[in-house]
Amino acid sequence: MLRIIGQFMIVLTALAAGNILSSIFHLPLPGSMLGMFLLLLGLLAGMVKLSWVEGAADSNLRHMTLLFIPPVVGLFLNWGAVHIQLWKVLLVLSLSSLCILLGTGYSVELYEKRKRRRNE
Repeated sequence: MLRIIGQFMIVLTALAAGNILSSIFHLPLPGSMLGMFLLLLGLLAGMVKLSWVEGAADSNLRHMTLLFIPPVVGLFLNWGAVHIQLWKVLLVLSLSSLCILLGTGYSVELYEKRKRRRNE
């Protein structure tokens, strides 16, 4: 249990660092994204070992669907406001889903090509 708490503390430290940097430098990026980018850089540079954060990351991924409940409930509670601009909401959802799908596909393809080159 203490190990998981320590792992969450590392992730929360990266989150706090991202929030601080974002607010100090008035960056157009949310602090949470900047913090996760800092954590990624730490992992790539070897300053943070994967085993130090793996348990916390797995736990977050396992319970990620719970994070989608409040926005969905908010949509149902504010259906009148959403219904007025439904076509805009559907357009944004469609375009963002397409971008994510294409980005993920190209990223996996690039990863697989690099993996094949390393194995050869």
